[in-house]
Amino acid sequence: MKTLISILAGLLLTVAAFAQQYEPTANWPYMYPDFMDGELHLMNKAPNKAKFNIHLNLSKLHYVDRKGKIKEVDTWGVTGLVIGEDKFHFVGGKMLKIMAETEGGYVVKEPRPNYSAIVKNDGAMGTTALNSTTTKTFLYNENAVNQYNGYLMTDVYKDLLAMKDQSERLPVNSNLFFVIGNEQIPANKKSVSDLPGVDKKAFSKFLKSEKIRWNEVEDLIKVLDYITAK
Repeated sequence: MKTLISILAGLLLTVAAFAQQYEPTANWPYMYPDFMDGELHLMNKAPNKAKFNIHLNLSKLHYVDRKGKIKEVDTWGVTGLVIGEDKFHFVGGKMLKIMAETEGGYVVKEPRPNYSAIVKNDGAMGTTALNSTTTKTFLYNENAVNQYNGYLMTDVYKDLLAMKDQSERLPVNSNLFFVIGNEQIPANKKSVSDLPGVDKKAFSKFLKSEKIRWNEVEDLIKVLDYITAK
């Protein structure tokens, strides 16, 4: 009986651990808690496999090279990315998570870190999370990924991973967009209404009749189909 109770307790702890939602930190502003096996799709080439993660600042795609260094992917010829069950579309220099797709385009999500939310007053002179040595050195400078060797003499990937939880939790704001062709369009009424060829009155009627909710992916698919049905 005690053994059964111990097993059940262990299972409950495991479930609770998996239930905890991952949160990026100022030292680790990445989409995933670690670099993940992925497949990078390229035009006219076989896919490249590596360990990838998406840096939330400007949605840049990073990978770990054979020496254990974090580097930014050369995105020339990149069309998309698959990490686990997540699919991404490359547009405007950013890797955006696909929430849904149709023949006319995609509904994508772009998470962006809210650095201002972790600014705090600490002492008479005041300090901020953005002024911490680790944040300035490794993360806040979007070009730092190409300068790691100047800051660390050891394995960058392992060092950053070890420092992941030694800083503030980083709130993330996620916005939904349409991607049509190579254009990224905010998923809101004004942005869509202002698109060339969209009849604003007819579009307003469509929104009312379909009871479109701009924060629901299934409704955004209806909008995408409407504006691309030509």
